[in-house]
Amino acid sequence: MKKLLMILAIFSLFTMSIVAEENSESKNSSLAPERTEGKWTDISYVNVPILKILEGKDGYAIVYQKNKFGTGTTVIPKAWAKGNPDNPRKLKFRNSKKNSTSYMTIVKDNGEFKRVILTVPMNKSTGIWGVIDYRKGLDGADKETLEELEL
Repeated sequence: MKKLLMILAIFSLFTMSIVAEENSESKNSSLAPERTEGKWTDISYVNVPILKILEGKDGYAIVYQKNKFGTGTTVIPKAWAKGNPDNPRKLKFRNSKKNSTSYMTIVKDNGEFKRVILTVPMNKSTGIWGVIDYRKGLDGADKETLEELEL
């Protein structure tokens, strides 16, 4: 009796899984939108961990972690955060709750720089934020695009 019940349970599970798979395939094919190559994009992005952000008078000096070992620095102008319809903004900030989850996202369209997104704690009293001498200008704070970063 126990063997018969076990065989019936296994048979019913097997039958139900086949029926469920057939139903899901028919639903997915009717609900899925058509994929055309004309709607594809060439936008790519790279996430880079941020170790320190030093705020200056006219820009931010970002100290970031390289892939293998070491650190690198880059300058991002504050003017990139302002935008208009003719010239969209190139700098965006997102709030992060912890210093350990701070990163910089570099967005490229067809290999050309488009935007940089800084995901950092917005509270500037946290340890990731620092200050550079406001009396001195930041080298590279007047640039138009972000250079290729050494990763």
